[in-house]
Amino acid sequence: MLWNDHEQVLLQHVAAGDESAFTALYHRYEAHILQVASLYIKDHDASREIVQEVFRKLWENREKLAAVRDARNYLFIIARNCIFNQFKKAAYEQAAQKDLQYAAEAANDTDYRVRNRECERMLHTAVNSLPPQRKKIYQLAREKGMSYEEIARELSISRFTVKNHMVQALQSIRLYLLQHLHTTVALVCLLAGL
Repeated sequence: MLWNDHEQVLLQHVAAGDESAFTALYHRYEAHILQVASLYIKDHDASREIVQEVFRKLWENREKLAAVRDARNYLFIIARNCIFNQFKKAAYEQAAQKDLQYAAEAANDTDYRVRNRECERMLHTAVNSLPPQRKKIYQLAREKGMSYEEIARELSISRFTVKNHMVQALQSIRLYLLQHLHTTVALVCLLAGL
């Protein structure tokens, strides 16, 4: 039996859910896919992740394998797509990093400091407008740095109640800031994690 015929049988078995056939296919092509991934992605760990992703996708879409005539080409197409996705993800992360760097540089800006003071003043007003229990929970979490567990123990309430109060407090504060601050200042406040 020729290797190509053997591959067809393997593909049919994988399509039927045969894990040993999948393992055989994995061992047959793992090194080749790793080599291709390493040509484009210089990080060995990221290249290994590409290999894992290729075979994960192969297994998840195994029912389509009955129509595949060339396992090697099929796997390399999946690998190519995974590599492209990795590039897109890296480009997105790089853009996000630049945005964060820009925001950090803006933090040194005088205008930013003025806006930050305005944001702090409005935040103080927003916090003071919260119901007493919610305000106390917010202050313990954000100003004193206590965990939800610690707050729950101190106030003799459940952690779930603390979490609900924090979610509602943050929603109220965000809404207040968006309604009362200039859009840019509100955005700065929201980006600061309020």
